[in-house]
Amino acid sequence: MEIKIEKNAFLAGLALAQGVADRKSTMPILANVLLRTDGRDKVFLAATDLNVTVTAELPAKVEKEGGLTLGAKQLHDIVKQLPGEELSLKRGENHYAEIKAGKVDYRMVGMADRDYPKVPNHREVTFSKVDAGILRDLIAKTFFSISSDETRYHLNGVLFECDGKGDKARARMVSTDGHRLSKIERPLPGGPEIPQGVIIPRKGLMEIRRVLEGVSGEIELGFQQGHAFVRNGRIAVSVKLIEAQFPPFEQVIPKEHDKLCGLDRIAFLEALKRISLMSSDKTWGIKFTLEKGLLRVASDNPDLGDGREELDADYDGPALTVGFNARYFIDVLGEIETQRVRLELGNELDPGVVRPIDGGDYLGVIMPMRI
Repeated sequence: MEIKIEKNAFLAGLALAQGVADRKSTMPILANVLLRTDGRDKVFLAATDLNVTVTAELPAKVEKEGGLTLGAKQLHDIVKQLPGEELSLKRGENHYAEIKAGKVDYRMVGMADRDYPKVPNHREVTFSKVDAGILRDLIAKTFFSISSDETRYHLNGVLFECDGKGDKARARMVSTDGHRLSKIERPLPGGPEIPQGVIIPRKGLMEIRRVLEGVSGEIELGFQQGHAFVRNGRIAVSVKLIEAQFPPFEQVIPKEHDKLCGLDRIAFLEALKRISLMSSDKTWGIKFTLEKGLLRVASDNPDLGDGREELDADYDGPALTVGFNARYFIDVLGEIETQRVRLELGNELDPGVVRPIDGGDYLGVIMPMRI
């Protein structure tokens, strides 16, 4: 194998690859990136941890065909520091790589490409073209409430559903960690038909977000043989889906809250940030006291002191005091885009709901705390 390749194009592929390559795996080769010539004018690049795979087809001058694997992070760091706009890479004896640019010359230990695991082939997938911005927004509004508890495997990702009705298709994403829930529904013209839903894991969503960064037009989205695929030009990500049953989330969303309160979103968000400074850094516990015309946000911490702030509120119901984790509200308010929001409460043991004032297609459900 011997190639010449443009530095910035190579670096863009390696930046994605090093995020996927698994340096902690018991299989050392998973810390490597696969490089293999593909015809006379391009190189196939791939990295995988067996659950998430990123591939790229990079333009190159192929002077000798072949392949090898090299440490993803080390290769990325080397290429980043090379001078000039082009570099050459050649496989030497015992799978060493010779990397040259200008007067700089590296020899890097590699491994045989034939030992690299087989990666999912996106060329066999039927793709749908969807708007990258909509998909990016769906992920952003649900990502923060994915559970990080690995014993709750079925909550370690986002539920994705789509009715596949052509230009009128609608998609829904839902995530929960057991303490809070986020749900968003949006039109996704051209979206695939996934009526039963699939669970896309956290790490896979992180890599999909990286591919979507800065993309203003359409990308390709597909599902096949237990994997989700996202393709943008010559770059593709495949994600092994979580094979589990997502909980019946509709049962968690309160249907008959009788205490509805209208608030300025920014004022509410800033008050939560200020008052939570006096809360425990473990529980972020605060109290909401709802009275006619106002919402009082308060925190009492024996180790630090206390703080309270009153907000003007559109409310004319009975008084209520209930405790919540401030961070959960801060996360969801940060993703709502309207000027005003509606806070929906029941009794002191009922979950709270926050959503855009017009109802919209986005909501957050937060379980109460005893404070």
